Amino acid sequence: MPMISPEYAGRLLEELTAGCPVPAAPAEMSRYAFQTSDHVLIGDVAVRGYKHKNRWRLDERDIRKAGEKLASLAIDLGDLVDARLPSAEHGRTWRSQILNWFVNAAYEDQSANGCHCEGQQPCGRTRPNQHGLGCGATREQVEARYGQQAIAFTRPLPLLTWSGTTWMVPRAYAALLDRADQITAQSAEQAARCSRCGATGDIWEWRTSSVVGYTTLCPSCTSAAARPYKGHLRGRLYASLPKNSQPDAFLCVLCTGPRQAMYWDHCHEHGFVRGPVCASCNTYEGGGYRFIDRPGAMQHLLRCKGCLRERTVPTRHHPDIVLRGLVIESHGSCAQQPPAWGEAQEDGSVRFRLHCWGHTPPQQWEQIVPTFQVRRLVSEFVDKTLEADPGAPAQGSD
Repeated sequence: MPMISPEYAGRLLEELTAGCPVPAAPAEMSRYAFQTSDHVLIGDVAVRGYKHKNRWRLDERDIRKAGEKLASLAIDLGDLVDARLPSAEHGRTWRSQILNWFVNAAYEDQSANGCHCEGQQPCGRTRPNQHGLGCGATREQVEARYGQQAIAFTRPLPLLTWSGTTWMVPRAYAALLDRADQITAQSAEQAARCSRCGATGDIWEWRTSSVVGYTTLCPSCTSAAARPYKGHLRGRLYASLPKNSQPDAFLCVLCTGPRQAMYWDHCHEHGFVRGPVCASCNTYEGGGYRFIDRPGAMQHLLRCKGCLRERTVPTRHHPDIVLRGLVIESHGSCAQQPPAWGEAQEDGSVRFRLHCWGHTPPQQWEQIVPTFQVRRLVSEFVDKTLEADPGAPAQGSD
């Protein structure tokens, strides 16, 4: 079986669909395409993905067949049908995705330039203007922001036409996308079934990444496949673990329900193992944003002996901790406190970017919390965590 990488598959698709009447978007392929299905959709062809040594691969023969079929689709630009875009989102269909782009474009324009529509201010961004879009949005704005967005590896915006009363699309292309929606629904239904007992549940709760791809296990089968972690590696350095340490033999220590782990989560600043986690929790912790809001998150971070000893946590979590103890004043006469997004700096300070949407154009400014204040706030927050939870790791624990 000639297996190729997603990157090579994208280049191959680009070559196969050159000159295709349907604008193709082969560069959209990524591992996240397999999160809700074992397949990636190219036009109306489902191509299965395979995971080997933690890397995704595709069968070159499948890519060629899908690319050739898409390239051979006959499109008559004069044979148009009503795209039937919904007035509100109804599931994740190609129509609802396009509608979402239009709504977002109208929101962005209204936020930047204000609303100039008659009647209630601001408007609800649902009544179409002369461009078929909400509020003051234009076709140029939509194309600049979403022109490269793909559905089933095709770009729909270049094929959409505003008739003055409704959005039109070539009949053959609409039929292609309808078939793609049907395949997507069937694939999602299959992916929501437990691979062991066949029970059906919430795909976002049951499906998780593994060494062989995404797998779906119900809570009962997950508990049978993995066991709770008892902390036997606490205090060990991640670099000292043997390659066959098998984190997937344990349940994720962060998920509230049973979920099979995939990685040994460890502190990248001190090197100590914190425990087995699933792929989702590993990504969430690595991103930092609002991770500490999760129940037990701080206790988990403090399983690192280095963080516990220094009364700190990794710097990516500092902005969220500082924000809890920082007083941000409202902007001028605005009644609401402005939303803030913080980023840790190399010197240990935290830079907050603040926004106030009550003005046209919106006001933006920054507030910097110095390093000494950040350290104090983080240390105090760690101490409060340890005081509030008698079960949290104690100083000097193994």
